Amino acid sequence: MKALETLICQLIDEQALSRSTLVYRVFDALLVLVGIGSAVAATQPDLPPFVAAGCLYAIAAIWGWFVLDYLARVWVAPANRDLKDRTLWQIRLEWIQSRNGVIDLGSVLPLAVGLVFAAWTPSGAPLLAVFWISRFARYTTGLDMLWRVLARERQPVLGVFLIFVLVMLLAAVLAYHTERLVQPERFGSLSMALWWAVTTLTTTGYGDSVPTTPFGRLLAGFVMICGITVFGLLAGILATGFSNELRRRDFLRNWDLVAQVPFLHDVGPGTIADLANMLRPREVPARTVLARRGQPGDCMYFIVQGEVEALVKPKPHLMGPGQFFGEIALLTGGPRTATVVTITQCRLLVLDIADFRAIAASRPELLEVIQGEADRRLGIGGLAQPKETLHE
Repeated sequence: MKALETLICQLIDEQALSRSTLVYRVFDALLVLVGIGSAVAATQPDLPPFVAAGCLYAIAAIWGWFVLDYLARVWVAPANRDLKDRTLWQIRLEWIQSRNGVIDLGSVLPLAVGLVFAAWTPSGAPLLAVFWISRFARYTTGLDMLWRVLARERQPVLGVFLIFVLVMLLAAVLAYHTERLVQPERFGSLSMALWWAVTTLTTTGYGDSVPTTPFGRLLAGFVMICGITVFGLLAGILATGFSNELRRRDFLRNWDLVAQVPFLHDVGPGTIADLANMLRPREVPARTVLARRGQPGDCMYFIVQGEVEALVKPKPHLMGPGQFFGEIALLTGGPRTATVVTITQCRLLVLDIADFRAIAASRPELLEVIQGEADRRLGIGGLAQPKETLHE
């Protein structure tokens, strides 16, 4: 039982980059796509009956797998967690109420509820398989980021929405008074005029309601321009909000990662802040080649977690958290001096050559630290380290 629990934990770990975890993610994604595709295909009227039945069986089988997946996640939720005076079921309840727990429940519960109110036919409960697309939200923070952006930009977004509503109501009232006598079947009520205002303001223009009077057409042109302006303004606000949120998230994440590198502890908060803006985190699975001997060096790496191996003579050199490599090619302008391969799954921070040169010019104290380590590796810094054991 313990071995099975460990295997399940390895497969469903959202942070892991092991081969088995990646394979399971791909398998889960394929099940989602096949299930939604089957729900869409089953509604085709000219589909042979046996194919439609096969689609329904596929949806049922996939749903059953997702139910088992959800129950397994609930069961192993206490694994690798400190109980802290909590029972196993209290931890499981916490997971059920967590973000991922709600996402997984949202992918299995709608179809179960649908069976109560609809039959298992192509136009019934199986259509709720479209909710399975929510499973992809487990591997992305896009929805969380959208919520934070809307929360931070709520004032300007609300202002744009109020402008939209004001223009829509004003246009509907004016169109109603202008067109109702000419086109009573199209503008005979304010609700009809509101429909025209919405389709025109959003620049959709279904064409079912079109002003015919000169003032009505002039009004329609004004509403179209207002619609473009309003939605352009909204797009700009959201784009700026997303950009700021991404920058804020990357800065905080990089700061935490940079702070874990021991040799950077003494360079000062200003230098760490500059590095946090420049460094790019990278998750790398085991047995990945990061640098090849003889190739040009375009970046250097800081190891936050995991181990890498520099294939040098007389024997390979291992490096772990807190160390860095790739700096010598950037300092000398020469090619890589060794091939570097990850031994385990690694979390790295990557510093591009352009950013390296920029921060070397603005933060000489950081350059001194990197230069000192490079000299030590080259055997110049007074340490007895043979040159052939140089790693990069």
